[in-house]
Amino acid sequence: MENTFMLAACSKDEDLPQNPNLPADLFTACLTTPIRMALRWHWLRHQEYFPGYLDEALLDRIPGSHSNRMSLLGEINWIFTAVTDTIAWCSFPLDIFQKLFRQDLLIASLFRNFLLAERIMKYYGCHPVSAPLLLPTYQHSMW
Repeated sequence: MENTFMLAACSKDEDLPQNPNLPADLFTACLTTPIRMALRWHWLRHQEYFPGYLDEALLDRIPGSHSNRMSLLGEINWIFTAVTDTIAWCSFPLDIFQKLFRQDLLIASLFRNFLLAERIMKYYGCHPVSAPLLLPTYQHSMW
């Protein structure tokens, strides 16, 4: 079981968030489209600061690709990676950090996105869980 990973949307005895402004499966959306979810969550919490000139549809039209750092979307993705890697580096023992964030690109991406899911879902009263068990990072100052 040493090489087995598990990510779950919530702790036992918890219900998933039901909010018409969120995707039906918020956890999976965080894991698979983290930039879109991070921007959408920020916009939902602060839309009064963007009256009339920033809406949810605009968030889906950010130019560029995730893999091209020279584009706006690529730069946002690069910043997200740097922030989540820093949070992980500061929060977890070195062996866990190396195993989850440095050995495999897909595993690293999923666990970075899991940190975002924890941050967002905690706001809605949900506590995502993982194996190996990770210390909470939702209040880290880098957020």
